[in-house]
Amino acid sequence: MAKRACEPIGDLGVSGKSKISVFIPVYRSSGLLEPLLEKLTSSRSDYEEIFVVIDEPSEETLKIVKRFSGKAHFLLSSQRRGKVEALNSAVKLSSGSILVFLDADVEIDDCANFWQTVRTAIREADIVDFKKTIIQGSFLSRMVNYEYMGSNFACYLFSKLAGKCFGIGGTAFAIRRETFEEAGGFSKVISEDLDLAVKAFLKNKSYKYENKVEVCTEAPSDWRSWLIQRKRWGIGTGLWIREYWRKLVAYIAKYPHVALPCAVMIFPTIVPLLFGYVCSTLFKVQFQMMVPAVLAEQLNVSPPLMIPTPLLSIVFIGLTNFFLGFLAFSIIFYFVSRKLGFHFNIAEFLVYYFVYQPIASLVLFIGILKAFVSKDYELDWKV
Repeated sequence: MAKRACEPIGDLGVSGKSKISVFIPVYRSSGLLEPLLEKLTSSRSDYEEIFVVIDEPSEETLKIVKRFSGKAHFLLSSQRRGKVEALNSAVKLSSGSILVFLDADVEIDDCANFWQTVRTAIREADIVDFKKTIIQGSFLSRMVNYEYMGSNFACYLFSKLAGKCFGIGGTAFAIRRETFEEAGGFSKVISEDLDLAVKAFLKNKSYKYENKVEVCTEAPSDWRSWLIQRKRWGIGTGLWIREYWRKLVAYIAKYPHVALPCAVMIFPTIVPLLFGYVCSTLFKVQFQMMVPAVLAEQLNVSPPLMIPTPLLSIVFIGLTNFFLGFLAFSIIFYFVSRKLGFHFNIAEFLVYYFVYQPIASLVLFIGILKAFVSKDYELDWKV
């Protein structure tokens, strides 16, 4: 589908450059804030401005503020205002026609290339989503990186096939100021990035995935932090779906060739379950009872009498579907890794596919369900 042409961006200086305003929200501290500011300020010109919004800064963070004073704007609060209020207030003080939002726990490679890529990409779309990878070290970080591979490819498909998207990764993205203001800025919700994206989408704003700049972010440091994060993601996604589900269904119906492959990439282990359900629906018990009988005859063995034959068939078909799904998705993820420049290891992917991904999906779905059926949930998160 052809993308909507974007109007030229205003606020051009004598060199023809559009001014970029960068926003980095910090709660207390971040180990990556100092190196991030080093890169951003090392190649910054008069056409870029940096806002670091800090709630309840730690002593280490105050040292960073002192070091980079004059090179960036620091907006400090002794109380926790929350990410949404902090960012919205910072945007009002900025003057750039291009707004870039970066989490404090990210790394970027070539900053000079970053500035130029942002300017070039935003001329083709209203919102630009950047390639995001995980800083790898621990086993958990390697598992999360495969999740990011799937979500990056989903963004790539939306960009290439639709030119629009109802979700963005809040870790790093750029948006035109007029688009941000027309969408009403960030809303006071848990998943403010998803909410902003869908508001822009409903206003027919264009979207582009840009992989020329790689933004690396930290994975949760341990499984407890991971669970807290996924609980927040699940509940935030559930509230987002509850608010916009009618419009999301309409979009999926309009672009099934984009939405369904993206869902499959993000939740690959769901495919075998759906395939097994379709098989059981189409072939029913007669087909299921056939499988163990054929195996028993070929192997000259009899299935245990205490286990019903249909149950054996369901187990066998389920395992077969999972194995075939693993082979198929191993090939798909391998080619995606080559296309987008991600790390891929078949042994790691085996653990991801059979162990990590089902657990992550279950935690996410529980959070989504909780957002629908209950208002009694607590989050260490202030909007």
